[in-house]
Amino acid sequence: MLIRSVAVIVPVLMAQVAWAQPVPPLPPPRPIETPSGATPPAPQPQAPLAPTADTPPAVPASEDCLASLKAAGFEIEPAEPPHVSNELCRIETPVRLKAVPVPTKPETHVRLANQPVLACRFAGPFGHWIGDLVAPLIAGIKGSDLKAVQTGPGFECRNRNRATTGKLSAHAQGLAIDIAGFDLADGTSLRIKPATDTAPDPALAVLRTAACGWFTTILGPGSDEAHHDHLHVDIEQHGSSDRYRICQ
Repeated sequence: MLIRSVAVIVPVLMAQVAWAQPVPPLPPPRPIETPSGATPPAPQPQAPLAPTADTPPAVPASEDCLASLKAAGFEIEPAEPPHVSNELCRIETPVRLKAVPVPTKPETHVRLANQPVLACRFAGPFGHWIGDLVAPLIAGIKGSDLKAVQTGPGFECRNRNRATTGKLSAHAQGLAIDIAGFDLADGTSLRIKPATDTAPDPALAVLRTAACGWFTTILGPGSDEAHHDHLHVDIEQHGSSDRYRICQ
């Protein structure tokens, strides 16, 4: 009887001892094999985060502004910042504007006779206004292509209306230009200054009104004495909104 009990207990004890032994660690997973000569795929770059209120969109570099205008067909080149005595007169990315394309007539350019120096961000809308709007309108109304535009120098370190005191003009930042007239291919011209005893050319009124959609300030004959002989346009912001216009 004792022998039978021992025979039963011994296998049970052996089984318990076996379960109590530590389990050997598993081998590491086998790496994924790639075909002979193939390289594993490179990690995909993460997409940039979308701009938020805390991360505003990046401002194009000055080189990007100049390159984009050249790609659009502008004849333009970098300009040296003019030397001024008033340090408040500052122009961002100065460029010299020589000619602008006319999209409706490929290979056609309108010359800027005085090659004004402007801030690059103003040279763009001003040049597109000439090529996209002024040139086609003049060709349609006058029956002759626009050849050149007569302007002032663009950048000028001075106060508004050339006053001795007061706020700086948009010219002092290269964000404005004064237009004296338009030269046509047939030899005629449209002058902003009204001729004595002559009614203003209707084409000028059309161009002046259309400019209100392109610039924030448009002043000319009839606005005040300071603008009796030229058309002033600029993109200076008035107040907190860039939608406010002074169109006179």
